Amino acid sequence: MWMQEALDRFDQANSTALISKINILNNLAHATAQQGNIEHALAVTEEILSIDPENVEAKKNKIHYESLIKKRTLVVEEQQNDSTVNSLKEHEIQYVSMNNKNFQVKNQRPGTYLELKSRQPFEQLCRQQHAQLSPKRQATLFCRYRHNKHPYLIFRPVKEEQVLDEPGIFLFHDVVSDSDIEKIKALAVPRLQRALIRNAATNTMTPADYRISKSTWLRDEDSPVIARLSQLISALTNLTMETAEEIHVVNYGVGGYYSPHLDFYHKWENPAYFRKAGNRIATWMTYMSDVERGGATVFPLSGGHVVPKKGSTVFWYNLNASGEADYRTLHAACPVLIGNKWVATKWIHEYGQEFRRRCSLDPMV
Repeated sequence: MWMQEALDRFDQANSTALISKINILNNLAHATAQQGNIEHALAVTEEILSIDPENVEAKKNKIHYESLIKKRTLVVEEQQNDSTVNSLKEHEIQYVSMNNKNFQVKNQRPGTYLELKSRQPFEQLCRQQHAQLSPKRQATLFCRYRHNKHPYLIFRPVKEEQVLDEPGIFLFHDVVSDSDIEKIKALAVPRLQRALIRNAATNTMTPADYRISKSTWLRDEDSPVIARLSQLISALTNLTMETAEEIHVVNYGVGGYYSPHLDFYHKWENPAYFRKAGNRIATWMTYMSDVERGGATVFPLSGGHVVPKKGSTVFWYNLNASGEADYRTLHAACPVLIGNKWVATKWIHEYGQEFRRRCSLDPMV
């Protein structure tokens, strides 16, 4: 609405306007595409090309939008004789469900369609204070102490709470002390920069409107507190950190958020990345602050809702035990309305986990 109003008033502005009509149209196209109105985004992009036929960004966007429209009708196939098609009515998304555990979409670039269709449930979840789970699903959840028979945890087991059943999302309570959190923040603050995403077309890192935050990376060598956190992650998850990424510290100010996205990658996006360490098998995210209002981590396809609590950690597997991607892990960071949100994320990779998380012969497990 802001972009449309700016466009309507543009012709009334004088020649000293600080922004061009193409700038406004670019933002309008992006905004309408994020809302799922791809046809309108394409029409606006074609208007840009009528003004500047050589506009590189508009040419790429036109191809992208045309591709999305062409693939709007998904072809959903049954892959097992006993498989059933689950219709998630509230999301208007159809999947092929095999053993009611895994979902797969055919003839569509993974992620794109889901991200667009999850926009409405994402916003609904962010407006409430709890998960959208039926009593039957809630009955399957549990709380317990976890130590994994690991020497690091035997005398101080961790409080574990399962907060979502499908996919399995776990919350570890009080795992990082306030003093360690303040040390991590102190290390991160001088290095914070606007969060960037990889542009697949140019293979460069660029800012994006759907991810508003500042972030930096911290290595184990930077401080004993970072090395301790990596050791704790390994002990609690039973996974090796040898191929894991560095700790990613993120700060969301007021209005900061991250729209629905998947943590794992697709092999065609960066083949060299896969050869080095494999895909992101799991995500560990420690909350380093309470948030007065907003800032929840939500899972739009499953109704999951996790409120940030300083010192606690949310953990999930992005891949099934077979190595197949689990699209149900689509998640988002709700906008921070009041306060300040800090998180420390560790993305754990496949290589080195072969004997720690055994592979399953069933592709759906």
